[in-house]
Amino acid sequence: MFAIQDAIDAILAGMFLFGLLLTLISLLSGAAHLGIHLHHGDADGEVLPFSLVALLVGLTWLGGVGYLLRRAAGWPAFVALLVAAGAAVAVGALVQRAIRALSRNASAAMNPADYRLPGVIGQVSSSIRPGGTGEVLYEQGGVRHVVAARAAAAEGLPRGTEVVVLRVDRGTAIVDVFDPFDALERQSGAPENQEPDQAAGT
Repeated sequence: MFAIQDAIDAILAGMFLFGLLLTLISLLSGAAHLGIHLHHGDADGEVLPFSLVALLVGLTWLGGVGYLLRRAAGWPAFVALLVAAGAAVAVGALVQRAIRALSRNASAAMNPADYRLPGVIGQVSSSIRPGGTGEVLYEQGGVRHVVAARAAAAEGLPRGTEVVVLRVDRGTAIVDVFDPFDALERQSGAPENQEPDQAAGT
């Protein structure tokens, strides 16, 4: 157990135990995960310089390293506190860096726009019968998915047909044949049916 010989020992031991206890409580209660999302301080979603978990870890290291250097190594209080403070800042910065990386990954993974079905290009993997349901294979987020699908038109779609998801109706994708030339035409705003050129000079 801790051998407390003076007020500095008491403060360092108290900081270690206090920081360790709160860090464990934070991790067990999920506050660490909550802290990842609460520390987006600006409009760009950047994590603030210090989070609660990083501060608690730094406090734990400050108290523990400072106490050990004084009692185990016999260092003077000023030198022990100086080295302990440097260790606390370094470890806290590493923890904060890990939180920043996790926060960015979580934000990217939870972007709803990356998981929208309408507009996704896929391929019929199980033939869609006229008026019936088949399956469409598509790739999203680097992962292949299969979804139940119906054709927007009355005709069926054979296996291997490239399709585009128009909308989702009760968990079933409504698809149509994907025509890249038609898509380009729609994006450019050109009319689908153009009148033939008139004879020259008229």
